[in-house]
Amino acid sequence: MASEGGSKAARKFPYYSGVTAFLAFIACNGLILVTAVLAIFRIALSINPHVQGVFISLFAILTSVLIYKGFKQHHKIGPLLLGGIGTLVIILTMYISYSKLIESAGLLALVVAAGWNWYVARREGFTSSLGSE
Repeated sequence: MASEGGSKAARKFPYYSGVTAFLAFIACNGLILVTAVLAIFRIALSINPHVQGVFISLFAILTSVLIYKGFKQHHKIGPLLLGGIGTLVIILTMYISYSKLIESAGLLALVVAAGWNWYVARREGFTSSLGSE
């Protein structure tokens, strides 16, 4: 029984990687939309780009860590490599040479890696539960 609870908790890591990838995307692109919507109501919102860059980087790193946790569960290297590349591209873009297009490509890679990780973990969890019955 105790191992079942641990395995259920471990299955949530791929889900959380998707949530953190979404938060990185929102920290990058969502704040622009929020600022635009607030401007319609004549509310000015000033966002420090350095703080925004730190949040994007932290969410990207957290997503990669959670993808790694999923990798330890399903042992498929693809999502881990794609997530690592996406995170590296995001961090290099934030702190070395900023380009919105390259940053968006890194975010896209990170979101795809989180989705791929979730898909693989879900499929592996589904097949292992069928095999035990």
